[in-house]
Amino acid sequence: MYRICMASDFFYPNTGGVENHIYQLSQCLIAAGHKVIVVTHAYDDRSGVRVMSNGLKVYYLPLLVIYNGCTLPTLFMTFGIFRNILIRERIDIVHGHSAFSAIAHEALVHAKVLGIKSVFTDHSLFGFADLSAIITNKLLQISLSLCNRVICVSH
Repeated sequence: MYRICMASDFFYPNTGGVENHIYQLSQCLIAAGHKVIVVTHAYDDRSGVRVMSNGLKVYYLPLLVIYNGCTLPTLFMTFGIFRNILIRERIDIVHGHSAFSAIAHEALVHAKVLGIKSVFTDHSLFGFADLSAIITNKLLQISLSLCNRVICVSH
């Protein structure tokens, strides 16, 4: 049995492909006997810790959302809270989702610092059509160098 932390800016109560993917993957892993938690940012009426179906624990962190459900990248400001969660839950694997998620990228950095194995799932691929795509690809290059495994789910 592994203790797995899913980390992303995108999770319920919002709905979408990444949100559904994280929820369904978490439920399948729980059914297979693993312990799974999700770390995301707080939503209007959701903050703190909530327990969903099958014992899926969700940490809704008080982080500043700046655009389209994405949090402000801080890196060092989130280390304390991530460290506490990862140690308290005795996490074996950190699994970050989405290139646009600051929480996912920060979780990968914190996992590396704490010596925890990590996986990153990229839900979209980017070209080099504009400056934002180039910046996103550079950020991905840095984050992926920290990971033990990488998964790409779309083309």
